Amino acid sequence: MKANGMNGWDATNRSCHSRNCLPDFDPWLDGNNVKGMAAMKAFVAGLVCLVAQAAFAPLAYSQGVVCQLPPDGTWVRFEGSYTQSEIRPDSAEGKLDISPWIEKVWIKSVGSEMAEYRGEMTACRWIEIKIDRGREKDGNIDTGLTGSEIYKVLIPESSVIASNVDQNKVPVSFLPLVKGYRKVGKADPKPLTEPALQLYPLGILVGYYRELKVVEASIDPEVGIEAVKQAQQLQGQISIERTTSRTVQESTIWKSPDVPFGVARWSAKITREVKDAQEARDAFKPVSEVTIEMKAKETGTEGAEGKSELTVP
Repeated sequence: MKANGMNGWDATNRSCHSRNCLPDFDPWLDGNNVKGMAAMKAFVAGLVCLVAQAAFAPLAYSQGVVCQLPPDGTWVRFEGSYTQSEIRPDSAEGKLDISPWIEKVWIKSVGSEMAEYRGEMTACRWIEIKIDRGREKDGNIDTGLTGSEIYKVLIPESSVIASNVDQNKVPVSFLPLVKGYRKVGKADPKPLTEPALQLYPLGILVGYYRELKVVEASIDPEVGIEAVKQAQQLQGQISIERTTSRTVQESTIWKSPDVPFGVARWSAKITREVKDAQEARDAFKPVSEVTIEMKAKETGTEGAEGKSELTVP
């Protein structure tokens, strides 16, 4: 297997076994669209396997959707869509577009404390990220049997910077954790074992890139917050390849200091391609695509949306 465009990562404990490759949440249950549910779950499960199996390949865990820290108590809500298409060149019915899902993501600052990091007491911040994804039902998101996914992590404040490189021009490839937890639906929170915040691919489908290309230095991100009119537009790409399959992910991120946590919008397209083992690399053909489009819709410092929903030790 080959992996391109990603940084080194210790994935010793991220082995991929048949059961462990599957997400332990099920937000896509829809009795009216069993095929669509199965197809999407299979796609994400396969993507988890690819990421997990890349133990020796360069994997970049960048700061992703947290690029700056606003005052404690601040929150932002993103809204968007999550769609999949099955590409069937040998089928008379042609391409199958599965009904899109609705997605909402909340990012909140829910507390601060001093904690030990790299042998020193360091100012840290509790960040909570909640993800709702599913079909629309009665004006709300039907997340299925297991409900929302919530991450609550304690991060060193000094590790959060807006740039993709630090003051020494070294790429900032991950957001380290002092500790963290993940809760799916009604299940109890589970401690995160990774030393860095990893939302991709189970949480937020924006990959982690060693390098992001600046497409526009200043552009209107066209989000739902009236005061946000300027952002830097960046793009990145990751390719993970095996003998018979290849997954290519392309993301666009709009960074803006006018939005809490520094990101105004993101989009991604994930394409899965296959070929026979004996065929040349140029024989890869696409079989499915997932596209995501998320925009900041509202922000604030008060109300229920800014309160922590996860009690942890």
